[in-house]
Amino acid sequence: MKKILKNKLTLTMVLVICIINLSYIVNAFSGNLSLTSTSKLKQGEIIEVSLKVTSLDAGDGIDTIVATLEYDKNIFDQVTKNSMVPSNDWSVTGYSSESGILTIQRDEKVKTPIDVLTISLRVKENATIDDTIIELKDITITGGAEEFGGTGDIELQPINITIPKDNTTTEEPPVTNEIANEVTNEISNIITNSTTNNIANSTTNNITNSIVTNTNNGGITGKLPQTGENIATYIAGISIITVIAIIAFVKYRNINV
Repeated sequence: MKKILKNKLTLTMVLVICIINLSYIVNAFSGNLSLTSTSKLKQGEIIEVSLKVTSLDAGDGIDTIVATLEYDKNIFDQVTKNSMVPSNDWSVTGYSSESGILTIQRDEKVKTPIDVLTISLRVKENATIDDTIIELKDITITGGAEEFGGTGDIELQPINITIPKDNTTTEEPPVTNEIANEVTNEISNIITNSTTNNIANSTTNNITNSIVTNTNNGGITGKLPQTGENIATYIAGISIITVIAIIAFVKYRNINV
């Protein structure tokens, strides 16, 4: 009787040791995922975040990834299954927009680092922009059930990425000397043409009036109108106005011509 009890006790201890060793083997499996992005936050723009298996030590490999996606819904429109583009024969077999639970699977197991999918998130038009975090939590990777030679569930730590605000501003292109010269010439031409017409009309009227007046008095006597003095006055006026216009334009555009 004592011998039977001793044998049972020995068998029990062996089973316990086997279970402990099996648990150790299962827990020895490991892996790492990462989120990467080069996008920046800007109202109305779409950012992209990529998921990748960066390292893996899981026997015959894994074929399933389950995780929960979290993001700021005050900044981004709701993410749907259509927002995700898998790669390398991975496929999104399930995603809940409400809970964020995401399931990604592959027909063949992978043993090495590999790109998994890209998630597109659209920034709301009226969003208050600031740096924001996108996270995957409750991550489990697996290569199938243990009883069929798989890895069982391998739990991983949460991963996240911070998407920064786009601080760049749109500036007007600087006005070059060529553009400034074109505008200056245009201003000068307008003033010159206008003033020339005024001079011509004024001179013609003066000459006509003078001739008519002298004719009515019995002939052309005395001097013709002094058109040279009028022209000099108008030219001086043109010069002053042109200089003032150019200075005002250059000062306004804050450039050096």
